[in-house]
Amino acid sequence: MVSDWLNRREETIGDKLKSWFKNDREPIDKKAILAHYRIKTAIGRITGYLDKLEQRDKELFQVIVESLMKRDERRAKMYAKELSEIRKISKQLITAKYALEQVSLKLETFLIFGGAVKELVPVVNVMREAVEITKTVAPDVWIELQYAIKELEASMSAGIADISTELDIGLDAEAKKILEEARIAAEQSLKEKYAELPKMISEEPLKTEETA
Repeated sequence: MVSDWLNRREETIGDKLKSWFKNDREPIDKKAILAHYRIKTAIGRITGYLDKLEQRDKELFQVIVESLMKRDERRAKMYAKELSEIRKISKQLITAKYALEQVSLKLETFLIFGGAVKELVPVVNVMREAVEITKTVAPDVWIELQYAIKELEASMSAGIADISTELDIGLDAEAKKILEEARIAAEQSLKEKYAELPKMISEEPLKTEETA
């Protein structure tokens, strides 16, 4: 069963963590596990932000509906503008979350089954993109990911003499694929979770006092 395999995977990572206190583990294992923990922490924080944004989204949408029922279109448009900004932030965070979830899975696979250190290059590249996404919308997540990247880069440098060149060439094909899938997933998630604004709100610009 898939659930049994997942449980075994978590136990295996836990066993690796416990073994630190018994054996002198390779630096790559130690740093990679620390990075994995930080990634999971970042995902949890993003989930918390998204829950709060979703609640605020529902509140604002209700205000917009009530304003339209009272024929107060100006008030409805004002709140629609705020709601639009919230959904932009939500989309960014959902994209980062999906990307980090893929990174977490790939890192878990590497830790459990092993592999070439070069396989971590796409992981680091995707994380760098997630760092850029969260920099302005979730500073605490941004800081957590910065530490995770440094730990992964340190572990990789222990396994490859000159890894810096590969990390600086930009996104490789696998990293681009992960990010594209994350963006598609974010779009789909927004459509499923958030109600669509009335066309009269979404299509007409909010007038300022000077142009009203």
